[in-house]
Amino acid sequence: MSHSFLNVNQSPEAKIPTVFLPGWGFDGRILRLLKPSPSWISPETFLAPDTLEEEILHLIAQCNIQKIRIIGWSMGAMLGLDFAAKYPEKIDSLILVSFRSGWPEHEIKQLKMEFGQNPENFLKGFYRKCFLGDKQSYSNFCKTLEPLYLAAADENVKRLQQGLEYLGKFKISSTVPDIPLRLIHGKQDIISPVTEMAALQGSDVEVIENSGHAVFLAESCSLQNELRKEEIRKKFSRAADSYDSYAIVQTEVAERLAAILPQSPDPAVVKTILEIGCGTGNFTSLLADKFPAAKITAIDFSREMIAKASQKLDKKNIAFICVEGEEYLQEADAGSFDLVVSNGSLQWFSDHDRALKNIARILLPGGAFLCSIFGPDSLKKLGIGLKVLFGYPGNVAADAFPDVGTLQHSLNAYFAQGTAEQELIEKQYDSARDLLVHIKKTGTGGWHHQGSPALTPARLKQLDHWFAQTYGSCKVNYQIHFLQATK
Repeated sequence: MSHSFLNVNQSPEAKIPTVFLPGWGFDGRILRLLKPSPSWISPETFLAPDTLEEEILHLIAQCNIQKIRIIGWSMGAMLGLDFAAKYPEKIDSLILVSFRSGWPEHEIKQLKMEFGQNPENFLKGFYRKCFLGDKQSYSNFCKTLEPLYLAAADENVKRLQQGLEYLGKFKISSTVPDIPLRLIHGKQDIISPVTEMAALQGSDVEVIENSGHAVFLAESCSLQNELRKEEIRKKFSRAADSYDSYAIVQTEVAERLAAILPQSPDPAVVKTILEIGCGTGNFTSLLADKFPAAKITAIDFSREMIAKASQKLDKKNIAFICVEGEEYLQEADAGSFDLVVSNGSLQWFSDHDRALKNIARILLPGGAFLCSIFGPDSLKKLGIGLKVLFGYPGNVAADAFPDVGTLQHSLNAYFAQGTAEQELIEKQYDSARDLLVHIKKTGTGGWHHQGSPALTPARLKQLDHWFAQTYGSCKVNYQIHFLQATK
C-alpha cells in the first residue's frame, strides 16, 4: 500500500466518516492550518492516483465502514468524483473544492517541463499561487508544512509526476452519481479559475468572494462553519456534568422566557412542541409543567446533554433526540408543531435567516414561535479587554451572533407577525478567571479563533487589573434577544 491514513478512528459522533483527498503537491497535513482541526480521514502522503481507489476500498473494508463522505480538493476532487462514479453505493455525499472541469494539454505540458527542470522551485511557486489572497494561512504554511513538503519532494517525484499525468487525462464521467453534491470555489482562484468550474447537474454551488485556491481555509466557507459547530458541540458535551451548577445567566433567561409562553385558557390547545437546543432539560421541564398534555420533541446536538436531560425528565410525552438543530429544521415536515421554542441556543446556528424560515414552515397555521437568543454585545467588555491587552481577534464568540435588526427582518419575512426585543443582563464575577470558569463549565466558549493567545495566570492578572481600572470590577453584560412570532 502506498498510502497510509490519518484519523481513521473517528469519534462515535461521526455517523458518516469523512475522507479528505488533498490537491496535487499536498497531503492530509494541510488540514493542520484549519482551526479547529477536523477529524477527517486523510492521507499522510502525496496522492498516488494509480493506487488510491484500491486503498480507499481497503480502508472501507478494514474499518467496516458502510458509507463515506468525500471532500476532495483540486486533484483530490477529481479523484473523489471518479471514485464516487464507480462506487456510488459507498458514498453518502460528495464535496468538490476548487474543482476544475479539466486541464488543457498545453498547460499540462508546460507544468511537466517546469516541474522536471527544478521540482523544488516549481513547488515553491505553486504553493505561493495556492495561497494568494490568504497571507496568514500562507505564512503559517511556510513556517510549518512547506519545509516538510520540499524535503519530501525528491523521494516523491514519481508520485507527483503521476499526479500531473492524471490531471492531463481526467475527464468528467458521463455518469455523475445521484448523491448529494456540493461545489465550493474561490472567486480569486488562479489555479482552478471559477470560470472553469465544472457544471454538474443537481449540485449546490458555493462561490467564496476574496478567496483563492485553498478556499476551504476561508472563514466564510461552509466547511469552516461545520468545524466551528463541531467544536461547539464538543465543548457543550464536556460541560454536561457542570452545566447546571454554572448556568446562572441561562437559568435566569429560561425563567423570563417561560413567563412569556403563550397564554391559553386551555393548555391542551398546544398539542405538539419542538424545543431546539434542550441542553440538560431545564427549560424542557418548564414546558412540561406548562403544557402537561402536549407531546414535546426536545433536540440537542450533544449526546451528553441529551443523556442528562433524559435522566432528569423521564416522561412519556417527551422525546429526546440527538440531532443538529439546523439539519433537523431543514428536514422536518411542514406543519408539524403548534409551538416551537428555544432558550439560548439559536445564536450558535450558521444561517439564522434560513433557520427562522424553516421554523415558520414547520409550524401549523396559527402556531407560535418563542425564543431567547444571545446577541453580539454579549461579553463585549471581555472581548475589548482581550483585544486591547493581547490582540485577541474579534469580540470572542459573540461577534458572530445575529443582531436584533437582522432577526426582526427575518421575522417580518416569514411570519404573520413577530417582534424581536433586546435586553441587557449585567453580571459581576470575582475575577476574570471566575468568569472564564463559568464560560468553560457551561460550554459557551464557542470556537477557537485563529491566532488566539493562551490566557496564562500572568495574563489573567493583567485582565483583572484592566477590568478594575476600566469598570471598577469584573462586570460584563449579556445581550439577550427575545423573539415572539405567530404564523
